[in-house]
Amino acid sequence: MIKIKEGYVMTASEKAEYDRMNALPRKTSGRVDYYYKPQTKYPPRIYVFMHAELWRDRNRRPMGLHTAFPFLSRTMNREEIEYHHFNRRLCYHQYEDWDKLLYAEQREADELDKENPGTGAAFLNKLLSFRQHYSLGSATLPRPIPKP
Repeated sequence: MIKIKEGYVMTASEKAEYDRMNALPRKTSGRVDYYYKPQTKYPPRIYVFMHAELWRDRNRRPMGLHTAFPFLSRTMNREEIEYHHFNRRLCYHQYEDWDKLLYAEQREADELDKENPGTGAAFLNKLLSFRQHYSLGSATLPRPIPKP
């Protein structure tokens, strides 16, 4: 069940919506897809789509990813499924720095390892292998040309 801050009092409408969403059956599985978008007028970034099976091509169009293919996919762990059960809107995360992405995915990989030993570590190794293929963050900033 989703954790609510201690001492938070829901309004009647919030409580009714929470009860309605909580009564809905949970999904048994989900998929997370990772897309790379190269630099255009914005810096390069990686988009992480939660419940990727719901994100059809037309839903990825605003990000410019309607013709893109994911470079990596993984299954969702139970905590992610529970958390995103209460999200009525489709959810994605974007990262412009490898360190932030790896920090976030380390925890998810640990949860995957608890559910199915070895899958989280294997996923994290695959993700690390893409680091040299896709440049993000400070590695993409133009370096000044040294003056002679």
